[in-house]
Order: sequence, then structure tokens, then C-alpha cells
Amino acid sequence: MGLFSAEPTDEVAKKVLDEFNDVDGLKEVVGGVLALQDSRIYEELVKGVPNDPLMNSGDYDEPSELIKLASKNMSKFPLSIPFAPLIVAKYVLVTYTFVSDIYCIRLGRQFSKEEFYNVCYGPMATRILLMLENFDSKDETPRPTAEFFKRLGKVKWQDKKSKKLFNQILEILFMLIFNKKWAVRGRKDGSSVSSFSATENAFILLLSGCSAVIDGRDKINTFDLIRANKTYLKLINMDISKLM
Repeated sequence: MGLFSAEPTDEVAKKVLDEFNDVDGLKEVVGGVLALQDSRIYEELVKGVPNDPLMNSGDYDEPSELIKLASKNMSKFPLSIPFAPLIVAKYVLVTYTFVSDIYCIRLGRQFSKEEFYNVCYGPMATRILLMLENFDSKDETPRPTAEFFKRLGKVKWQDKKSKKLFNQILEILFMLIFNKKWAVRGRKDGSSVSSFSATENAFILLLSGCSAVIDGRDKINTFDLIRANKTYLKLINMDISKLM
């Protein structure tokens, strides 16, 4: 199936469900992805959020503890090529991008200094990576460790089926954006829609890897993909401004 075909999103989704009908939770995930067609939050996320002026103030240049640990214990390899790690340190930064953009969309305005500080140094990014779909629980925020990121940087695919399902879910997301014709003239932050899709892919892959490591495994399986996508959908659909 070509990426730029005019195939309806629902038909793409049906093919994925038919092929992977034995994967528990996939129907719920695909239904959640299709529901994004009517999501104002997701539409705004795709169209992009203008960069906040506070980002260039220099007051928030010090990396968070999460970023420091990832940078110190994961590869900084810039390209995804054969033999390169599946997940690299820069993917952790993507978590902050999604938290910041979704939070800003929910607020409907630019951040105050306190709000921007909470994005950069608050616990939300840590809770998402270490608690996944339970990031909104009242449980205490886990402490990130060097060992977690060392293991995250070494995860691989369990098998071809898991890798293919990952790509197929991403294709549904891409076709949704393509068919809705969102941001056809470019995003508000100056990047392209293809750049957003690449960032989205990296985030879902990162969450999938975290799921494997949390369960004590070094390979991503279909369960991890389902949990990662459920986490992503919950982040979009929940009003995280009430959690920040």
C-alpha cells in the first residue's frame, strides 16, 4: 500500500485488524486511532503549536534529570540505519515535545513561567515513560535510573510480526492525517507534516521500548505496542492541564 494512496482510513484500519486479529487490545487501539479523526486536540497537534517565547529565554537550558540520564546512558547516534540502536537518547526529548504541545493546546494560550517550568522540570515526562497508561494515577512518581536507560537503549524487536504491526498502526495514523488534509500548507511551528509523523513514530516506539523494559524484557512485542498506543491515545484525550 503506498503512503500517498487515496485509500480511506477506515479501509486501511480494517486490513490491519484482519491481519492481526489475534492481538489482544488491537481493536480498542485501532478504534481509538480512528476516533482521532474527530479530535480537535489531535488536529491542533498535527497542525503544530508555535514555539513559546520562553523556550528561547535561556532560563530553561539546564536539562532535566530525565534527559541527563538518557543522554549519559543511551546512544546519541543521529541516524536510524542498520546496526544502529532502535531507540536513542533524542527520543526522550520527544516526550517533552508532546507534553508541551498538548498542554498548550489544552490551555488555549501561551505558558506562564511556572507552567513552562513544569513542562521542562516537572514529573509528567517521567510518569509517562515509567508508568505508561497509569501516568494519571495517584501513585508516587517512580525514580528514573541509569540502568533503565541503559536497558532501553538496547531493546530490539521480538519478531517480524511486532515490527510490522508497529508500522501498520503508524500507517493508519498517517493515512488519517493525509485523508483529513490537515496542515497541507505546513505547520504553525514551521516544520512539515512528515516531520510530525516522524516525531509521532519516535514517541510511540519510545513508549513501546519503555513497556518492554518495565516488564523486564529486552525485546518489544505486540503487547508493548498495544500498551504504548493506549498511553499515547490517553495522553491526547485526557486534559493533562489538570495534572500539571
